[in-house]
Amino acid sequence: MSGGYAERLSEYPNKGICGLPENYDTKRAFTSKIDKLSQLVQQSNYTVVLTGAGISTSAGIPDFRGPSGIWTREQQVTRKRRKKKKQMLKNDERVVECCVEKATDCSNTNSASDGKNDDDYNVPLHEQSNGRKRKQKDDMDDMDDKPKFKSFGDALPTYTHRALTHLILYSPPTTNESSDESNNCKDDDNNNKTQRTYLHHIVTQNVDGLHRKTNLPRNKMSVLHGCIFTEICDTCNTEHVRKHEIQSIGLKHTGEKCSLGGTPVGTCPGKLKDTLLDWEDDLPQIDWDRAQDECSKADLVLCLGTSLRIEPAASLCTYPTTYPTATAAGAGASSSDGGVGGKKKRKGKQKETKLGYVIVNLQQTPYDDGAALVVRAKVDDVMKGLMEKLGYGYNWDAIEH
Repeated sequence: MSGGYAERLSEYPNKGICGLPENYDTKRAFTSKIDKLSQLVQQSNYTVVLTGAGISTSAGIPDFRGPSGIWTREQQVTRKRRKKKKQMLKNDERVVECCVEKATDCSNTNSASDGKNDDDYNVPLHEQSNGRKRKQKDDMDDMDDKPKFKSFGDALPTYTHRALTHLILYSPPTTNESSDESNNCKDDDNNNKTQRTYLHHIVTQNVDGLHRKTNLPRNKMSVLHGCIFTEICDTCNTEHVRKHEIQSIGLKHTGEKCSLGGTPVGTCPGKLKDTLLDWEDDLPQIDWDRAQDECSKADLVLCLGTSLRIEPAASLCTYPTTYPTATAAGAGASSSDGGVGGKKKRKGKQKETKLGYVIVNLQQTPYDDGAALVVRAKVDDVMKGLMEKLGYGYNWDAIEH
């Protein structure tokens, strides 16, 4: 996510593992996994999506821990600086040694025997230092070969952002393949199928505001790390969404006053703060509580484009864990359900529908081993395959509702 936002964050040494290699599933494996993913989504009664910086890279916003991520490059620069500094110290030692030799023996014999040219050491030390600094700057410039980041304001929602919102707001288009007689016989079932939506809530760690730009309702998303376009009132908690980037970070007052809160609207005396979290800031309580509630009732959590290395957000994927069989679940529920057999049986079956979590990420994550499915592919490609499998077709994005 990126550029200006990352630069505002305070220094923090523990940014997790960065720069892991990216891996891609074979075409055959990818096709098989899309089939499996589609089955899981259709089987799930309630699905939540956890999104990370990887879903915004195709919008021109760099991620953090990818091979070309912001923090990966930061670590590369730090290592190169250390290596350069070590080499500079070694070179300085060689210069000092040569000067000592020349002071004790004015002849050129010793220096010639070492295969070194006196001219290399006749340069004043301060000029040698300046030359090294220029070379170090050149090396740093060579590393800064990533595409220039366009502003958050110019970034547009990716295919994945648009598809996720579509899956929350719209059911698949109704097909006319079934006969009228079949439709009449299964009227209730068909209505349930055609009216269902496959996704229900998005929990995002991103600050780029791209989910909001798809017109996703605010109550359908939990924004855990803040938004670069959003200020919030310190009195009534009303959000003020701007078209320009908020320039501060760390929940600081921006100098603006609340204009949307109070009764009547505009009478709230509160002051506005930015919503961007710095490293040590607490998660916004309302969004964090909502995220936990949504993931707790989910049968399936889809983790898209996230390395799952920032806690506590990463652990949300484990909320829909696999439960015991219906018999074991019913037995365990008897003490709290008052011994009502029918309720125990339904509760047991409901728990059996928990499907776990799916990870779509090119790099390994700490939660891979426990996943129901791990897909190594670009998120946009996965979503294109999923939309087709779920019956939305390839041109759903061009359809106006």
